[in-house]
Amino acid sequence: MKLDVIGFGSLNLDEIWEVPREFLRVHDLPLGEEYVRDVNWFARFYPELRKHGIMMDTTPGGSAANTIAALRKLGFSTGFYGCAGESDLTALKLEDLGRPKDLRIHTVPVAAGRCLALIDAEDSLKDRVLLILPNANDMAGSEDLDTAYFLNASWLHLTSFVARDPLDAQMNLAASVHGNTQISFDPGAIYSCLGMSTLEPLLRRTDVLFSSVEELEQLTSVNGVENAVDTLMKLGIEIIVVKMGEKGLKAFSRDRAVSQPPIPARTIKDRTGAGDVAAAGFLAGMLLSLNIEECAELAAITASRSIEGFGRNAYPDRSVLETMLSRGQAAGSKHVQQDA
Repeated sequence: MKLDVIGFGSLNLDEIWEVPREFLRVHDLPLGEEYVRDVNWFARFYPELRKHGIMMDTTPGGSAANTIAALRKLGFSTGFYGCAGESDLTALKLEDLGRPKDLRIHTVPVAAGRCLALIDAEDSLKDRVLLILPNANDMAGSEDLDTAYFLNASWLHLTSFVARDPLDAQMNLAASVHGNTQISFDPGAIYSCLGMSTLEPLLRRTDVLFSSVEELEQLTSVNGVENAVDTLMKLGIEIIVVKMGEKGLKAFSRDRAVSQPPIPARTIKDRTGAGDVAAAGFLAGMLLSLNIEECAELAAITASRSIEGFGRNAYPDRSVLETMLSRGQAAGSKHVQQDA
């Protein structure tokens, strides 16, 4: 059976902490930022974190993994390629990403990646800073990739790694995957800082790009969202989705621009991964042959639902799709089939 989406990105264990605002200030960790740190830094930082912070949850994470987990919960058939530490396979809940036969997880005798999500306890919007320790993720793509596996998907969703070797593997893969397989790409802060010249081979093969305003400007070295979008579309990208957090999102195609306001959540517990779930919602719309306005709305709905719990606990299920279909906004679209 052909899969709907295969993800290729980092596999992390996320630790979600609430910390005092003063703690973030003292450690020079501004909200909304993402940092890569090494083992020695984490060893020095943990005692202070345990002293001042409150552990809220531990959950599997990683940008592509979150998007794939959200798509699977929405009822799509999914697969995943990544690298994980042998001792962390149970904690990573790989069953969230697809059936065992649809996964390609390279295991190594190194710990899985770690991500600390530090939430400002005094912020009503629950903004956070991310601290990343790559660990096993640095070894992704170190073995020969089975191109046939990736060709067995309608979409291939790529996200960032810290090390250069996995990026090279992604670019080589993108060059070899053609036919009916489309590519969505979320470079995040880590890849965006590399610039267009480095990422151009991958960007030219991208059908849908997900990015924040800051990442767009850093990626293109161009000021202004519209100018950055124009620059990227000259490479052949069909759709660019700009994620703006609590301000909603914008989606650009070659003939239109859509502004989607945020959809209020009933409660806000954790914003970590909300952008990844927005990507899942948008891709779900693409798989259902919805128009760009409906895809953007579905992205906003799924992201809003996801922040009502910690980690993946509040990811929406397929009833969200059925609600859109039943109210007539997706007339004529096919219904998603639950992945057994």
